[in-house]
Amino acid sequence: MLKIELTDDAMDYIRKKNTDSITVDMMSIYYGGQYNEPVVPIGKPSFPQNYDRIDVNGIKVYIFKGAETEPGGIKISVEESNQRLHVTGLVYDKTG
Repeated sequence: MLKIELTDDAMDYIRKKNTDSITVDMMSIYYGGQYNEPVVPIGKPSFPQNYDRIDVNGIKVYIFKGAETEPGGIKISVEESNQRLHVTGLVYDKTG
């Protein structure tokens, strides 16, 4: 079982968006090569069968199947610079 921590500011952010679901996914960016970056959009994924669902304090967290984490799990917080959800603790190849 994956360990997922939602900070208080993340919980507040999610509730203010009037939802009880978020998705942890990987996005490929093409700019002089391919780069992978984790993203945390609000809401349930379009194809939930491709994700594992973990309930954290009443929030449904959908995380892509096969996700690898650091030993302490992942932490979801609000990034102050752009006021969006941010995830740390994922292990992934940054270049595609």
